[in-house]
Amino acid sequence: MKKFKIIINSISTIAVVASLLFVGIQINQSNQVAKATIRQSLNETDMQIYTITMDQNALAKADYKLAKGELLNDYEEYQLEKYREFNFRDFDNSFYQFQIGLFDKEVWRAYRRMIKKLLSSDDGYLKMWKNSKESFSSSFQIEIDKIIKEIDL
Repeated sequence: MKKFKIIINSISTIAVVASLLFVGIQINQSNQVAKATIRQSLNETDMQIYTITMDQNALAKADYKLAKGELLNDYEEYQLEKYREFNFRDFDNSFYQFQIGLFDKEVWRAYRRMIKKLLSSDDGYLKMWKNSKESFSSSFQIEIDKIIKEIDL
């Protein structure tokens, strides 16, 4: 009978520890989702602000002129720089989502390839990055600087 009580107590202790571990994991996941939701909400607010300053017609014309190798006027240059920064705001948010485990590695790799292509094919992105780098998260700055080094190699 004494052995039986010891076994039951041991099983009960293991069950309690397992339950506490499970609760801890659930709380951690809930915290990550809450952080991601807050970050997404902030990103959406940023995007709304950027959208207000963008002229869709000027962007379309500027993009066309850029593709044709034509010179852009100051306003078109300004619009494209805002668009590039807007684009990288979204990448910064995606990188954050990846860092906390809400994006698969393969999803981030696809974004990373896109960023690398933009930086290597459009000097305007490099210019924007040099001018606006400090306004992005530190971890994203490190990631983009790594990509730029890869391009330089």
